[in-house]
Amino acid sequence: MEDEQYYRLLVQRFTDRTATDEELEVFIKLANEGKLDAYLTEAMNREAGITEQDEANFPAPVKTVRLWPRYVAAASILLFLSFGAYFLLKPKPTPQLAQNTILPGTNKAILTLGNGQKIDLNDAKNGALVKAAGIRITKDKKGQITYVVENTGQPAQYNTTTTPKGGQWHLVLADGTQVWLNAASSLHYPTAFNGKERLVELTGEGYFEVAKDKAHPFIVKTAQESVQVLGTHFNINSYADEPSVKTTLLEGSVKVSNAQRSVLIKPGEQAVLVNNDLVVKEADTEEAVAWKEGRFIFNDESLESIMRKVSRWYDVDITYKGVDPKQVFGGTLSRYGELNKLLHKIELTQGVHFKVEGRRIVVTP
Repeated sequence: MEDEQYYRLLVQRFTDRTATDEELEVFIKLANEGKLDAYLTEAMNREAGITEQDEANFPAPVKTVRLWPRYVAAASILLFLSFGAYFLLKPKPTPQLAQNTILPGTNKAILTLGNGQKIDLNDAKNGALVKAAGIRITKDKKGQITYVVENTGQPAQYNTTTTPKGGQWHLVLADGTQVWLNAASSLHYPTAFNGKERLVELTGEGYFEVAKDKAHPFIVKTAQESVQVLGTHFNINSYADEPSVKTTLLEGSVKVSNAQRSVLIKPGEQAVLVNNDLVVKEADTEEAVAWKEGRFIFNDESLESIMRKVSRWYDVDITYKGVDPKQVFGGTLSRYGELNKLLHKIELTQGVHFKVEGRRIVVTP
């Protein structure tokens, strides 16, 4: 028990940067021997806002991923967890990053009605937003937008919900289908589904929980493909600046089609479209929907791919100077921390460095 109390205190002093030189030497020795793993895990979870319930929600068995290189020094300790490997480091921020606090994205979007009227959903008051053409659009206290059909005899109009960089939104369509939009995305949809199909159009990334209706297939169209379902849970990543379109299925079944072919995918599979070539592969569903759950999960992911996600969520521009954007990294981080904390953790790999210039991030070796 005394060792447990001492180990926990040692980890706390390390993360608070209050440890003496002698305590740091002991800390490094014990960390190398693996005696601090459990206490480092606790501290990392507190830092990332992960609860015991969050850990229990990870499926088993979970593959272990070595995320950051190991440096045996007071400023860099590898944490090996049951669901992956993490760094928990709390170095003193460099003056450059400290004076450029960039906050993460929030719930914000613009609703464009069929008549061209635009409503800032973040600023709109709770309650009824629009009552017209047999449709009532409401916003609840959680910010969720819901469409309620009051008169099915009225012709449907098309609305568009758009999230900016640094924004996300959750809405419920007229048939009860729930849609979560990631940053820099949009959904074009009817105020009521009156035809044989339930057709919507997506740009960017969205997670769908489709209301079951066997008589009326639900179809999501992107710029390069269409996804047809009856009732299911799936994620579509179709950003124009990504090299591929990825449709990841969590529940049910879907048919993904482009101009050349169609494929059926099952839960745990992903349809990937690259240069008009549509293939099916096993998916890391946790990684695919991490954004919806408030996390970044990077599994051997290229620096340029990571920074595209960072750019959209934190609303920043990225510039590379003398660094290979193809080098890969891995890790799991909260999407709700300040940008400088995320950049510090990546810098600890000693593979890259970041300079923040307003809302521009310069990446250097």
